[in-house]
Amino acid sequence: MNNDVVQFQINNLQESLDVEVKNWLNGLQSNDDKARLAKEIIALANHGGGYIFIGFEDEDDNGFHPEISPEEIELGAFTQDTVSSLVERFAEPACQCTLGNFTRDGSDISHPVIFVPGEHRTPIWAKRGNEAANLKQKTVYIRGVGAQSRSPINQDEWEKLIDRLVKARQGEMLSSIRDILSPPKVSKEPEVGLIDWVQSSEAVWQERLKILSEDSPFRLNDGYWSVSFKIDPFHVDTLVGLSEKLDREMPKHSGWPPFTYLHRAPISPTPYSTGVEAWLLDMESDWLKNPDFWRIDQSGLGFMVRPYQEDRDDYCGSRMPRPEKPCFDWLIPSYRMAEIFKFVERLASYFSNQDAKVEMRVEYHGMQGRRLECHDYHYHLWTEAKCTQDKVENTISFSVNQIGTNLEELVWGLLSPIYAQFEFSKLSKDTVKSMVEDALSYRR
Repeated sequence: MNNDVVQFQINNLQESLDVEVKNWLNGLQSNDDKARLAKEIIALANHGGGYIFIGFEDEDDNGFHPEISPEEIELGAFTQDTVSSLVERFAEPACQCTLGNFTRDGSDISHPVIFVPGEHRTPIWAKRGNEAANLKQKTVYIRGVGAQSRSPINQDEWEKLIDRLVKARQGEMLSSIRDILSPPKVSKEPEVGLIDWVQSSEAVWQERLKILSEDSPFRLNDGYWSVSFKIDPFHVDTLVGLSEKLDREMPKHSGWPPFTYLHRAPISPTPYSTGVEAWLLDMESDWLKNPDFWRIDQSGLGFMVRPYQEDRDDYCGSRMPRPEKPCFDWLIPSYRMAEIFKFVERLASYFSNQDAKVEMRVEYHGMQGRRLECHDYHYHLWTEAKCTQDKVENTISFSVNQIGTNLEELVWGLLSPIYAQFEFSKLSKDTVKSMVEDALSYRR
């Protein structure tokens, strides 16, 4: 988001094909208001990008948009998570919008401003409909005369949309050709590979564990899983900026999201030389059940260790008799990996770009003898297969833009080799699809 451009526009606000002005939309308390905003986002994305300014009245006789003071319920209603969630709910494929807050010169009212990216390779259409917002499912919207968001009405408008999409694809092809003809110079400092990063991060965690007794449950002697990733390119100006984004801007698709950021000693994150790390161990706490250890490095590397949810006392707590342990659940890993992919997508939106390359690795430790189980009785899945290996791992590579358009396939590709170690069990894509939908539909 170009701050100078946005500041000029908010001081001289006028609707145009790439600028939309909205009131406070009742703090997005209803699906109708969310759908109204989503329609504008879809239209701007198909137009080639633009801005949405929140908290203004319609244009007056002098061509001016007066400010509206927000009601109590509207204060703080517009967050990056809220905008991302409604885009994921209503737009297909979802685009990564950016939210900022700007104040008109001489005013004390802070207005949310949403930057909608353009240059998409495919048209964006409404994933679902909403009658109150005049939003129709599976319909493409564009910006028309009078800054209206509507469907294309003639051949000329369709041709302009197709032309933008073709140019976006051509731009990607030209960029790839340039990379071949003029490859980037090799950095003088050797890059840290993902495996090296995993090993060094595991060593840091193991060093932390030395304060615990050999039989402490927080050592996770029964098993644990870890996930790691590398985003390339990745640029962080300051550790403070990285910490602030990890704290305030990362998506939360469950009550205990990956890379959980808490704010009290001894579990609050701390800086190390090139990144941020946290160990969520508080032996005095009665509620802290997940002693996660995580690290995010300013070079685009991430690592997290977490105990198995299946090993907790409350796993399948409503079932009698309880399942035989140790277990490995059919559903939980897909849900968790969907969260982690969305975390990577959001992190890249601040410190990288949609074309960035990502390498992700998952490792499951203490797997030998674990039996497949399903905590949700609505799913009828084979629960007899056992794993004979103590450690099972898999690594995949992809680009950030695939997360928004191909999340289910990425989760399946990462996890299906894991389930194959349970006597050649097959992870169903329908099961993954259901878990991804559950994760994305979570509301705090």
